[in-house]
Amino acid sequence: MKGECRLKSHRNEYHSLILTFILLIVSILLFFGLNGRTFPNMSLWVPISLYSLVGVGYVISLLIALRLKNTVIKTFSLLATLMLLLPLVIWVYLLLLANGISEP
Repeated sequence: MKGECRLKSHRNEYHSLILTFILLIVSILLFFGLNGRTFPNMSLWVPISLYSLVGVGYVISLLIALRLKNTVIKTFSLLATLMLLLPLVIWVYLLLLANGISEP
């Protein structure tokens, strides 16, 4: 019974890392999948909203990582999430800037 409880608590510690990895894969798929050749008449609001949803996922992963007790996993998860969130925020800002320039 005790070993089962410890195993379950260790499994919960990796949720932030798993979520960060899944969001990284989704970001890469969005980056290569949503281009002008695949969808020529797509509005810029579609990738902006999808990247914003991924950004919300990164913030959720960051909040999950802040609640962890294991300092090694907590530190790695926080650094990985912040290193992936910062370029995503810059990319969304550039997309919003391009959308503002292109709209009449």
